Amino acid sequence: MYVLTLNDQVLLGPMDWNARMFNSEIRDALEDAGLSFDGFTDLLPSDKTKVPLSLLGGVIRIREYTDVYPERNPKIHDYNGPYWSFTDSVATASFTVNDKSLDMVRGELKQAVAAARYAREITGVKVTIQGTEVSVDTARGSRDIFVQQLLLLPDDGTVAWKFPEAWLTLTKADLGACVASGVAHVQAAFNWEQGKVALIEACSTLAELDALTLAE
Repeated sequence: MYVLTLNDQVLLGPMDWNARMFNSEIRDALEDAGLSFDGFTDLLPSDKTKVPLSLLGGVIRIREYTDVYPERNPKIHDYNGPYWSFTDSVATASFTVNDKSLDMVRGELKQAVAAARYAREITGVKVTIQGTEVSVDTARGSRDIFVQQLLLLPDDGTVAWKFPEAWLTLTKADLGACVASGVAHVQAAFNWEQGKVALIEACSTLAELDALTLAE
C-alpha cells in the first residue's frame, strides 16, 4: 500500500499502486496549488519498484504505508484519525481511541439484537403431527404458505405436505397446529428481542452497556 503526498499533505492513499490515478492526482494538485509541472514525468506501472519516490524536489512524494492502531473495545470505543507522520520512505497513520456516545452504542446493540432475533425467528420449529416429529420452516415466505393453505383448505379437506423428515397427508387441524407452533416460535423471538432492548435502554453508562450479555 502507498501514500501520495504534496508537501506532506496526503492526496491519495493508502491504496495499491495505480500509476494512472497517481498521475491524474498529481497534475490536479499541482494545478490547484499553482505549482509548475516542469520536470514532472508521468509515472509508469514499473515505477512501483522505485518507491519511495521524491518528485519535483520533494514537493511530491510516494511512500510505503504503515499504520498504528492501539487496542480498543469495539463495543464502546471508536478510533480517531488518521494522524500522519512521515519519514523519507514511510507514511505512518496513527490512531487514538475515544469513547463512543451512549446513543451510538445503544443503537449498535439494538441492531445486533434485531439481527439475532431474526436468526432465531427463521430457525424453524419442531412439531409433532400424527405421531411424527417434523420440522416446520419459519422463514417468512415459507410460513406464509402454511397460512395460505390453511385458509384455502375446506374443513374436511386434506393436503399432501413434504417435510424434511417425511411426507404427510395433513388435515386442516394439522395445518392449524403447524401455523400455531410457527406463530408461537416467532413471537418468542420477538419477546426475546424486546427483553434485550429493555436491558439496553436501562443502561446509563458505557460500562453498563459493555457488561451486557446479549447473545444466549
